[in-house]
Formats: sequence, C-alpha cells, structure tokens
Amino acid sequence: MTSFRLHKAVALVVVIIALAIGSTAPVTARDSSSTSKHVAKRIALMTSQKAAMDVLTGMAAGRSTFDRSQARAARKQLIRSTGSIRKHFRKPHLDPRSNARPLIWHAWKDFKARAGTAEAAAKDLNTGSLSGLRRTLPGLMQSCLSCHETYRSTPNSFTTH
Repeated sequence: MTSFRLHKAVALVVVIIALAIGSTAPVTARDSSSTSKHVAKRIALMTSQKAAMDVLTGMAAGRSTFDRSQARAARKQLIRSTGSIRKHFRKPHLDPRSNARPLIWHAWKDFKARAGTAEAAAKDLNTGSLSGLRRTLPGLMQSCLSCHETYRSTPNSFTTH
C-alpha cells in the first residue's frame, strides 16, 4: 500500500512539473520567413525536446502506456538535443520570434553549465521500466524548468478581454 501511495505521489509531481514545462515550452514560428535561420534551428531543437518530453511525461503520468522502445527513442533524442544546446545558442542571434533572453550571452558560463546539467540528466534517464522512468524523469524536468525560468522570456499570450 505504501508503494502505491509513493507511485501516486511521484506521478502527481511528474504531472505538475510537466504542466509547468509545457507552459514554458517554445512556440514554433508561424511565419518562418521572418525568423532567422539560427533562431529557427533553436526553435526546432526546443520543439523536438518538448515532443520527447511529452512522450516520457505521458508514460510517467499514466496518460499513455509505458513502451520501453518509445521511451528509449525519446531518451536518445533528448541526449542528442540537450548535447547540442550550447552549439545552437553560442552566438546571440536575436529575433522577434525568439524567446531567448539576452542574459544567456551575458551569463554564458552559467547557461553552458545548465545545458550540461540537462544533458547529464538526459543520459541518466532510466527508460528500462516505468518505475525507473518515474524515478529519473523529475531531474531532467527540473533542469529544463530551471533554465527556462532564468533564460527564456515568456511569450505574450493572446487575451480576449
């Protein structure tokens, strides 16, 4: 019974963090002709990470059935994409569609360290079992959220009133 409560609590935390990350996920450019190619690549990178995280958080939260091969593929994608964060943000390409704060380039050492933390967390993901995923996914989610809270501007949302 205690094990069930623990899994239920972990699933709740995963869902809460997933919702927080989802609300800070990048919006893809609607008009790519007005977006610089460098910013478009950054947006594509973050969008691919969000897609992989959606697969894993869905499994961890019980919204989808755990599938080891899908989880491993998502992990592989996250390792590849988190490993290229530094490359995609190396130069300060600013663009109206970009949500990157200029602080990234003023605090480059910290940004690189956070990208390294995200890459390490992606490598540490245990996709061999649902319990392993639930145990290791929150670390990656926290590293993403921490970086986004510091280095990502929240896009303006459309209001109807």
